[in-house]
Amino acid sequence: MALHMSADGDWHIGDDPLDLDPFLREIGAEGYSIHEVRHSVCDHCEATVFGVSGDPGAGTIRRECRSCATTHFIAGCGADWSDSHAEPMVCDCGTTDFNIAVGYSMYSEGTGIRALSTAERCLSCGRIESFTGWMVRGGELHLLDQA
Repeated sequence: MALHMSADGDWHIGDDPLDLDPFLREIGAEGYSIHEVRHSVCDHCEATVFGVSGDPGAGTIRRECRSCATTHFIAGCGADWSDSHAEPMVCDCGTTDFNIAVGYSMYSEGTGIRALSTAERCLSCGRIESFTGWMVRGGELHLLDQA
């Protein structure tokens, strides 16, 4: 595990999926601190490599397992999904395979989720970015299990 900045200081680079955790804690979620990080794991085959698509402006993100092609909307965003606005995430190196984690900002005493942010690590070059994030503002604790 080694999170570091690129030589030009513009990008976070990670050697391991666990490098997504400090990245999320650094960027926060909609201006709030991250209290919980969950990593995406395919519910069908338990793989951890995904294609990513969605509409960052609308706060939608869908992952597609690279092992079994199962798709999953992250943190309940499927209700806001629009195929006409969805675009695939492509790293600057041209790769479309990522590890994904979701950082959650919680209300005090764990009564609900305030906001969340996603983080994606390119499997080819290690570059880490955040595709999207949004305010949740509710008690939807079940979203913790929908990374």
